[in-house]
Amino acid sequence: MLNEEGQEIVLELMRYFPKTIRDELLHDRDFRVRNGLRSVGDINFPGSSVPFSRNETLGAVGRVFREGSTPEKVLDKTGAEWEARWDSGRGYPVMVKGELEIPLQGLWFVAIDDTTRRAMLDRMFSENRAVGREFDHWRAVLTAGPVDYDDIEQLHDDMEKTPTQNVFGIRSGLSNGSSHPDTLVPRGLAYYERLVGSAKDADTVTAFAAGPAKAHVAELLQWNAGAGLKQALLLGSQASLVPSLPDGLDRAVLERVVNWAAAYGDRISQLSAFELGLRHLPEYPALAVDLVSIAEQIRDDDPDDPEGRLLLLSNLFVFVDAGVAHGGDLRDVPPYWRRLASLAQASVIEREFILAGLRAGDTESWVRSGRGTPFYLQNSIDGRKEPRWLPDFANPHQWKRELVSRIIGAAERNPAAIDGTPLEPILKSREKGSLVDQFEFPFSYLPGPLEGGLDLMVDAPAEIQEAVGESLSVSPLEQTAFNALVNTCLVFRTPVELAQQAAEVIKNAKYRIRENVESGQHFAMLSGLATVAAVTRSRDLAREVRVLTRIALLRGDDNINPVQSFRICLIAANGFEDIREWRAFLGEWVTELAFGDLEKAQALNLHGMIEALCALEPALWATLSRAEAALSSFISVKASAQ
Repeated sequence: MLNEEGQEIVLELMRYFPKTIRDELLHDRDFRVRNGLRSVGDINFPGSSVPFSRNETLGAVGRVFREGSTPEKVLDKTGAEWEARWDSGRGYPVMVKGELEIPLQGLWFVAIDDTTRRAMLDRMFSENRAVGREFDHWRAVLTAGPVDYDDIEQLHDDMEKTPTQNVFGIRSGLSNGSSHPDTLVPRGLAYYERLVGSAKDADTVTAFAAGPAKAHVAELLQWNAGAGLKQALLLGSQASLVPSLPDGLDRAVLERVVNWAAAYGDRISQLSAFELGLRHLPEYPALAVDLVSIAEQIRDDDPDDPEGRLLLLSNLFVFVDAGVAHGGDLRDVPPYWRRLASLAQASVIEREFILAGLRAGDTESWVRSGRGTPFYLQNSIDGRKEPRWLPDFANPHQWKRELVSRIIGAAERNPAAIDGTPLEPILKSREKGSLVDQFEFPFSYLPGPLEGGLDLMVDAPAEIQEAVGESLSVSPLEQTAFNALVNTCLVFRTPVELAQQAAEVIKNAKYRIRENVESGQHFAMLSGLATVAAVTRSRDLAREVRVLTRIALLRGDDNINPVQSFRICLIAANGFEDIREWRAFLGEWVTELAFGDLEKAQALNLHGMIEALCALEPALWATLSRAEAALSSFISVKASAQ
């Protein structure tokens, strides 16, 4: 800590900075402590438009915050006199002036009386499941004595980063029509670990389900059976993460939570509740009514409804995951875990939308506010580690297929539980529009957001591998020759030999492929082959896809332009698992595009995506800087020519 002379020097130097910078420095606790500075300010209370002197007011509140304390006089900034006193009936102090009254229960942390403060500490931390390193620190501080007034804002910030307090913040923001981005998408890894459990060393969703997820659910149920189970349902974006119930759990808890999910739950929690409830249906037949309701809601979801729940889920997922990616706090966690955290937070917001009766269409502006690009690029970057899930899958139609597939899968795993119950007609009907009728190959078999890794894949049956190989042997080579390979590569583990065979076929045909007359098929073929290269880690096929795309660009093929080529590049690059090879391949292809024949709009688009890509993955500057410089120069020349 600086001596008095040093403090004066710091204060004098700060006068040369703008007020915004001075305020930011004084907000930084480490800066204040290091330089021996203390802040002096005012405090405002809800229900009063007049400020109070912070230190004097909190001192008085701290002294009266106990049973039997002596009332104290407090002056507001107008000189008006208030009385701070303990209210025995409520169990906390209030501040009174005439008929005006300000409740002060939220200031328990300034209480001087150790017994009162510690009791409130235990209660507040228990109610909010305030766990983690930050709260270990606060528990030690508040057990020893009242909080330092300069640390109150930090304590508030940390408390807001518990799931229970975050819900209150979201609810308040939505009701006021002005939600803060940091409330909707909280910053910091600790919040999301409290929400879905720490990933620890689990690099795959399989490992996470087997260890950390089970431990997290057990802790939630031990904390609060009802609230804990509602939070545990948020993990259900992958079937293996649907919580299991411990022996001895009160039957009424399960019935209440499933009933709540059917009436007010987000779609992910409804899916979890359905799968969980189906396991216990023989024991608790009363669950059938709510399970039928959930199944019917998912059956009747319309992916084209501009006010539908599928659009709401899709938009919120994109909004949250883009915000998390942009913040960079979860950059070092596995992609599946970040998506789990993002989907859980999106579902928390969805619950509040349902409770408040808000429109799904209101989220369209959220996605359009610059969130779509970082979402797309971050999930494309993730493909190097988990290549099976593509950001294009985050749309209402694919969510519909995912939810229907999960419902049918749960029914197939529990056939005896369904027979003779009200669920049997809805789950087994094959009428038009039924759940079974909505199941479509291969889309209903595509991986979900947490299934981008290669650990969950099953080997393709021998007959499918044989059919794929035969289709690649057709001469002359047509686009349809790759359909079987592309359609199965995300469903089954495709042998790398088949990808290599495709690469050889393309090369031997001298890159001449008979086109399909349908518009848009060329892009579908190229992006499909890029996906095959990614999931099989076939670097040879990735290189051949680059050549094919270059030829399509030079020929001016319909549906293939530099921006589409960039999208194909992002997918194909994931054939290179090694990060250095990945960066090099991506850099070479994008640099080639940057120096190619471009329109101004295309150059602007590419330049923006390169900047966003490098912001998300700074190491890419090493291979993309030439492309960025070329595009900047081109855009500048075009602008000056106008």
